[in-house]
Amino acid sequence: MEGKGMKILMTTDTVGGVWVYSLELCKALQEYDVEVHLAAMGAWPSEAQKQQVETIKNVTLYKSDFKLEWMEDPWEDVEKSNKWINSIYHTIYPDVVHMNNYAHIGEDWTCPTLTVFHSCVQTWWQAVKGTSAPTNWDRYTQVVKESLEASDIVVSPTQSILGKAKNTHDFSSPAKVIYNGRAMDASEEKEKEPFILCIGRIWDEAKNLKLLSHIAKNLPWPVYIAGTRINPGSGEKSEFENVKFLGKLEPHEVEEWMQRASIFVSPTKYEPFGLAILEAAKSGCALILSELDTLKEIWEDSAAFFDPENEADAQERILQLINNEAARKELSERARNKAKEYSSEKMASEYMDLYREIINNKSKPKLATV
Repeated sequence: MEGKGMKILMTTDTVGGVWVYSLELCKALQEYDVEVHLAAMGAWPSEAQKQQVETIKNVTLYKSDFKLEWMEDPWEDVEKSNKWINSIYHTIYPDVVHMNNYAHIGEDWTCPTLTVFHSCVQTWWQAVKGTSAPTNWDRYTQVVKESLEASDIVVSPTQSILGKAKNTHDFSSPAKVIYNGRAMDASEEKEKEPFILCIGRIWDEAKNLKLLSHIAKNLPWPVYIAGTRINPGSGEKSEFENVKFLGKLEPHEVEEWMQRASIFVSPTKYEPFGLAILEAAKSGCALILSELDTLKEIWEDSAAFFDPENEADAQERILQLINNEAARKELSERARNKAKEYSSEKMASEYMDLYREIINNKSKPKLATV
């Protein structure tokens, strides 16, 4: 195979969508006989997460509970995790380092390094608060910029978030967009039921789930929210009214709920890509999404959009689909077809092309910036 013998050191975290992205990519890279050494941080992997990795034959998992750079008072852990990742590097000597977080690029590494800009606190703060993050985030912001500058190339899941990353961090490294993907294997089609589903970190202000809590009492269908209530940074628990709270679900449970749900709503104020939305589309849910540049870039006319600051607008869009079965089915079919454009196979193919390119160009001048 074209990737035979390639060895990748990849970082990931266990507390968000980066975990799902990482495993999807690792699974798809099996087609190329790529060996992935996956260094996980943020929290110890759960038993379910460890079992997920065990099914992916090309992956060696390295476990830790080191705090991530965006967590509260993380810097002692960041220093320890730097040494930990560096020791993995000097044990396996990878062909490529694929970073899914910031702060860990070694000064003496000789292989090319790719950093994926999934998100950051500054772009989050700008989207959610309408201003830059306060000065207590200055050290974090400097670490992000240094990580992006130290990379041979920066990858982003949408053109829109890449533009925000460049404007915010003013990095000079070349950059490329590779859309995230999910496996497009045929799932069992179930009869859709009259309820609304939403998935997200309940504690994350950007997810804007209180909007659904506020309007749920005015909707004829029940609203279900899946996701953890506990903020991993502070340990605080979020409270909501008027919705049915499902808690943190395992992947097979998420799939079952999505196969049953007629409508999937995402009221988020900040979403660089949205893997949960992609999964919902793949499961045939009609999508009602926040009118964000990133989401419009991905879904175009395959979703209904609303202003995430306007509860009345969100309620009107949801009621329109609840009350119009034909429109709901048409939007469901559009979403399912659009989801096929974002497969894990396509994602892996584009990453493989990029891995080869940066390996070949490591000793040459930097690639032209996109």
